[in-house]
Amino acid sequence: MFRPSTTPLIIASVLFSGLVVRICLIYQGEFPFAHAERLVKVSRTLKGAGHEVFLLCNNYGSFSVSEEQTGDIYTIRLRPTLKNRKLNKVLKFPVFLNPLWLVQLFRVVRRFRIDAIQVIDLPLAAAALAIGRLLHKPVFMDMWENYPEALKGWLILGWTNRVFKNPTAARAVELWVMPRMDHVFTVVEDQKERLIADGVRRERISVVTNAVDLELFASAPIRFDTPLDGEPDTYKLFYAGLLGVERGLEDIIRAVGLLRGRIPSIRLYLAGSGSYEAQLRRLVEQEGVGQLVTFLGWVPFGDIHSYILKSDLCLVPHVYNTFINTTIPNKLFQYMVMAKPVLVSNAKPLARIVRECSCGFVFTSGDPADAAAKIEEAYALRGDPEIGLRGQRCVEARYTWVEASGGLVEAYEKLARDRGLPGPANGEPTLTGKAE
Repeated sequence: MFRPSTTPLIIASVLFSGLVVRICLIYQGEFPFAHAERLVKVSRTLKGAGHEVFLLCNNYGSFSVSEEQTGDIYTIRLRPTLKNRKLNKVLKFPVFLNPLWLVQLFRVVRRFRIDAIQVIDLPLAAAALAIGRLLHKPVFMDMWENYPEALKGWLILGWTNRVFKNPTAARAVELWVMPRMDHVFTVVEDQKERLIADGVRRERISVVTNAVDLELFASAPIRFDTPLDGEPDTYKLFYAGLLGVERGLEDIIRAVGLLRGRIPSIRLYLAGSGSYEAQLRRLVEQEGVGQLVTFLGWVPFGDIHSYILKSDLCLVPHVYNTFINTTIPNKLFQYMVMAKPVLVSNAKPLARIVRECSCGFVFTSGDPADAAAKIEEAYALRGDPEIGLRGQRCVEARYTWVEASGGLVEAYEKLARDRGLPGPANGEPTLTGKAE
């Protein structure tokens, strides 16, 4: 089993001794939320470096408290404007210059004397840039995904996506805002090269991949009451994450159908939920594999390692397209650090890492027969622990948050030194926005 490390926090604290940056993260969703891992990792690193971290986020009615300390983040939520959750979503939709977001961000930056704004992904990038320029604050972007390409896949989900999430409009905004960002963090080198081709200066981009934080992940005790524990003699395929159109789970469901007679003990567990879940459930029925596929719903982050530990082959079957080829999911590294063999599609970042680390199997996206063949290959090698152990060693050597967060730390170190930002002095605002 891996051992957690406090190295990044120690290094960061030394680097930033006496230099404090007040950073406002801006995110279009609600927080805390189901897949907040990167937000938590980023804020924890920045807090460990001695900075103050604030988060401006949405609230569709899930939270009664508009401001609170949430772990390392002081969270400020947009108040629900209406009682109806769906109407709130429309009114506060993060369209590129939504006045509700502009006004609230302006107030937060002034009230807390924010030094830098860090926007998460494209929807609120124009708003962050507008307020940043107005108040002379640098604006960074944490680019989780290729948003315009993601929208292309979501078009099939209904008319609301076609109206509110238009990929052509998103691409036009991206081409305008990205070269104007003071700094950009991407999760893979492929995304960095795409932005350079769009005119973003190379020196303004840092790759901060979705590596595993050994202090956050698998910190809770192992559970022995998961649904996977109830079937000890089966060959368990496990997927964790959103159930979205781009996740490639159709390939796996069809592969399970092909393998019914070849691996009689096969089971597929899907941990997560999402906009494509109903379609996947229909496919399970169509393929006649209802007894072999279990929808687990969302599994809490603190429990996910227990499910991974009980599985035999862990899955990242994402569709091969421009969107997936410019991102990388946290779960790949989580599987690997738990010493589990992985099955991934041939999406570029996924295939590259699995082949580099020699820790699993790669199938051709869109080809269920190939997925089935690779699952059979993994099944034949199920008694060889070395496949998973190679992945674990590879993560510990190259893909921990200790390594990944270097670009994040360096960007804020440069900002702090260039601007000569001092530590907080008497009379400056506290987290309540009032002088002591």
